[in-house]
Amino acid sequence: MSESSYYRDHWLTVEPERLAAYEELFRWRPQQEPLLAPAQLAPGQRVADYGCGPGHLAVELARRVGPGGHVHALDLNAEFVRRTRARAEAEGVADRLTVHPITSDGIPPLPALDRIVCKNVMEYVPDAAATLAEFRRVLPPGGLAHVIDSDWGLLAVEPLGEARTAELLAAARHAYRTPQIGRQLHRLFRRAGFRDVQVQVLASPDLKGYMAPVVWNLVGYARASGKLAPALLDAIVADVKRAIEAEEYLLLLPQFLVTGTA
Repeated sequence: MSESSYYRDHWLTVEPERLAAYEELFRWRPQQEPLLAPAQLAPGQRVADYGCGPGHLAVELARRVGPGGHVHALDLNAEFVRRTRARAEAEGVADRLTVHPITSDGIPPLPALDRIVCKNVMEYVPDAAATLAEFRRVLPPGGLAHVIDSDWGLLAVEPLGEARTAELLAAARHAYRTPQIGRQLHRLFRRAGFRDVQVQVLASPDLKGYMAPVVWNLVGYARASGKLAPALLDAIVADVKRAIEAEEYLLLLPQFLVTGTA
């Protein structure tokens, strides 16, 4: 993969180790409820899940819209498409969840939507402003776009400390098109023509290790870049694992929740 397009290419082909990490990282947990609250989801709605990944969120959305609603899940990755379809079947919501493989950043023709939900995807798209303009194009008046995304400039990982965390992020920088997208979303929503743009920032620390795959992915990206010595990366992994076992670990990655009305 070219470093200049790695931020996109590494989503087209996801190796088994990273797939396993995403299955754990993207699993829907009750404590994530505040992430969806601003979207004002309700039974009967038609919702697009833009960048659905392995389908955990899409299935949760399908539960919320109920038998009278419908979810359209979109993703570039063929394995994510397959897993989302399989997950919908296994969870009994396949009748209200359609998965669409896409090959571009545009949204294909769909029935009229009430909501677009986009979780931890905007940091990877080639042009976040163009993607939000696409959301605005397909939503009818009164429809809501709800984007959840990180701001990697605010990441804290203990026991790594500030210097090692910054060094790791710098070595993994090529994996993100816009790593500080969180703080930019308010401005981009406004410029895309959304009204009543609301911003929340949730900063709930992980003390148990369920978000440790974030660190493992950063280490993998840094290995691919060759910018840090393998021994240093091995030490980062070992230190984080020891901190989890000793109950001294903390990971904090604030999530920006931005919602706008078409």
